[in-house]
Amino acid sequence: MENKELLQAISRRLGVLIALQMKAQSENFSTTEGVEMLSRFGMGNIEIAEILNTSPNTVNVMKSRIKKKK
Repeated sequence: MENKELLQAISRRLGVLIALQMKAQSENFSTTEGVEMLSRFGMGNIEIAEILNTSPNTVNVMKSRIKKKK
């Protein structure tokens, strides 16, 4: 793994940790907000689904709805 790839992987994982910390501290954190946040960190549907305990298809639908709202 090259340095650039390693740094990107580390950055993505740090983003996930931040997102999970935010989720733990927010009682009103919805799955949709989680999908939006984790997508911004560059995570794929499968990774997001694993973190949010949902299916990749659900994540895909949520991403479509988020995109339509913007």
